[in-house]
Amino acid sequence: MSGCNLLWSERRKAAIKARAKILDAARSWFNRHNYIEVHGPVLIPSIGHHPNTFEVEYFDKKACLTQGLQPYAGVFASNFGRVYTIAPVFRAEKATTHRHLTEYWRIEAAISHSDLDTIMRVQEQLVSYICKSLSKEAQKELDILQCDAERLGRIRPPFRRLTYDTTIKTLQEDGFSVQWGSKLEWEHEKHLSLKFNQPFFISEFPVDIETYFLQSNPTKPELSLSVDLLAPEGYGEISTGGKPTIRKEELLRKMKEEEIGQAERKWYLDLREMGSLPYSGFAIGVERFAQWICELEHIKEAFAFPRSMDGIYP
Repeated sequence: MSGCNLLWSERRKAAIKARAKILDAARSWFNRHNYIEVHGPVLIPSIGHHPNTFEVEYFDKKACLTQGLQPYAGVFASNFGRVYTIAPVFRAEKATTHRHLTEYWRIEAAISHSDLDTIMRVQEQLVSYICKSLSKEAQKELDILQCDAERLGRIRPPFRRLTYDTTIKTLQEDGFSVQWGSKLEWEHEKHLSLKFNQPFFISEFPVDIETYFLQSNPTKPELSLSVDLLAPEGYGEISTGGKPTIRKEELLRKMKEEEIGQAERKWYLDLREMGSLPYSGFAIGVERFAQWICELEHIKEAFAFPRSMDGIYP
């Protein structure tokens, strides 16, 4: 051990401290607004095939590492009304960019009897509160990171709201070869976020693998009741949310279309029976959020021991 350097740089320590203060501020806001902190399981049964799921052996069965509070969020929201969690999630996405990790943390919330407007208002209030808090409570860390604390103090609601339709039109007008129905890639997010100095929303994405189990827009069934929050200044998406499907007949139809087996259907539907009130929710990626707050070049700087596709050590 004598040859090992156990001390991090002042910059690394400042980023980790700022991350901790982000979580402190998030908990403070939720607790002030009567949310209950909950935690779902990390090991969950599988439901169909998802290319970004980590499968693990669970005795004589297969299990998966969680990708978030879903599908347990509905049970918590049905019982408590307003809940949040701060917990790790795992995503086996084969991406080696400056903004992807295979293990990361989320600030998630679920609210019963709510809609997209509700979760957008909650997010803009939460994010603004965290930014204001960091501008005062993390000045030392931000100075070390050479960040402008006043920039965070200027973040305040309401945030600009765009739809997917208008976003595609904007990108086309700006010279991007992107068609309706396409996924917004990083180059699109970066281009859009450079237009703003405040976070902004994009809502109602087309129904695809990422939004399949969200409700459809009643007037435009090809669109989902979904919303992403993007950070400004070229940092891109930091949050995703929506209004999940809870009607049993609709879930069965979607599962049949996805060729999800009977056994996998059963546990999921049984869980829905435990919490069947309508709700909406969102999840903020802690490290991406910290990357924007702290103006970090790489997301790995926001995690003490980052896990990515190209490395699991130390």
